[in-house]
Order: sequence, then C-alpha cells, then structure tokens
Amino acid sequence: MGIANVIPGVSGGTIAIIFNIYDELMECITINIKTIFKHLNFLIPLGIGMICGIIGLSKLMEILFDNFPTQTYFAFVGIIIGSLPLMFSKVKANGKIDLKSIISFLIMFSIMILTTYTKTDKEAGEVLFTTLNFNSFLILFFSMALASATMIIPGVSGSMLLIVLGMYKTIMFEVINNRNIPLLIPSALGGIVGILLGAKLIRVLLEKFPKITYMGIIGLLIGSAYQLVYQSGINFDFNLFISILIMCLMAVIIYLFSLSEIKGE
Repeated sequence: MGIANVIPGVSGGTIAIIFNIYDELMECITINIKTIFKHLNFLIPLGIGMICGIIGLSKLMEILFDNFPTQTYFAFVGIIIGSLPLMFSKVKANGKIDLKSIISFLIMFSIMILTTYTKTDKEAGEVLFTTLNFNSFLILFFSMALASATMIIPGVSGSMLLIVLGMYKTIMFEVINNRNIPLLIPSALGGIVGILLGAKLIRVLLEKFPKITYMGIIGLLIGSAYQLVYQSGINFDFNLFISILIMCLMAVIIYLFSLSEIKGE
C-alpha cells in the first residue's frame, strides 16, 4: 500500500482490496482508542510496511520522472487500465448500470478532464516549498488532507490528486526524500485528518450508494489515465513503442493480481 500511494494513478484502497485487508482497515480507521488497541497486531506491521514502501519508492520515482518520464507515465496508465475490471466487478455486484450511475461517471470523468486543462503545470508540479511559513503550512495541510482522504478509496489515487494540485514533487521529493522536518509536520497532520475523514466518507458512500460511488470512481480512473497521457510529453518515436509495451505489461500484471477478487474468491 505504501508503494501504491507513491505511484500516481494507483490506489492504496485497491491494493487493500486485492490483498483482502480492506474491511479490517476500514474498521481500524477511527478515533475510538479501544478499537485501535484491539487491532494493533494488524495496524503495526501494516504501518511499518507502508512507511518502508513510501520512503523506499519515493527516491526511485524521482529518478524515473527525471530520466524516463514517458515510460513512467504510460506504466501508470497501464496500472489504471488493469484495475478497471475490478472496479466494474464492484458495479456489477450491485446491479445493472442505471442513469444515476452513468451521471456519476460523467461528472467525475468531466472533473478530471477539466483539471487537466486548468492546471498551471502539467509536469506534475515543481518543488513549490522548501521552508515552512503560514502559506506553506496551510497548502501542505489541506493538500495532504485531500490526498489522504482519497488514498483509501478503492480506485482513487492520492498521488494522482497531488499531481492535480501541483504538490506531488513537493511532498514526495522535498518532504520525504530530503527529510524536510518542518514541512513534514503540516503534511503529517493533514494526512491524519484526511484519513479519518476519508474513511468516514467512504463508509457512508459505499453503504448507501455503492453502485453510484463505484461508477464515480471509474470516471475518476479513466480521467486520470487521460491526464497521465497528456502529461507524458508524448512523441511519436521508438520511446512511444516501448512505453506502450510497458503499459500493456503493467495492465496485465495488475489484472492478474486482482483476478481472485473479481471472481469473488
């Protein structure tokens, strides 16, 4: 899950579903101390694993973005494509697609397309902040709150949202890679608040409107794939051929990982 949350377009929530820990994870994310202590045997190794995944992969992501941007973006597109069958299986499990579900899909897809063209920087953002002040505190806090809230929603990528907000490189490269402790404080606080609020929101949405929610998630996913292609700096050369091969490979890998969940096993 830590690795997934570093990669734009990949959902930590989807990974939790694939490894069959999502239900227990949702039960644990609460301010109820008794519930937290009850699940410590689950939370401690999960937390350590996520921290190791985030720290371990963030440096690699910086290298890939700097040296192989087109191939990296297309790999993310492949990951999104590979996760779509799992999301459609969730929709199918809750009945036929109706008009409300289609509207949910179109709204979420349209939002992602609009953000593609309204962002000031389509290159995943430069490092915007290196020092802590009132402005950087607020922006880091709310960016991480939003990203963390979406991180646990199956099919929605917190890192993808950071790209949309233009904060991906600031969080991943300056805060995590460079161990910028002052900037880490508002980022961590925002992350905690976002996870708690996001867990509450997703529980309500999936309980009351599961089909509409999953169709909205699919809209976000497909819109994210379009954004990634747009950001990739695509050129019609040999690199594009390699990038498409990588995309297909990643799509197959993710699909195979999620196959047992699709079959309901």
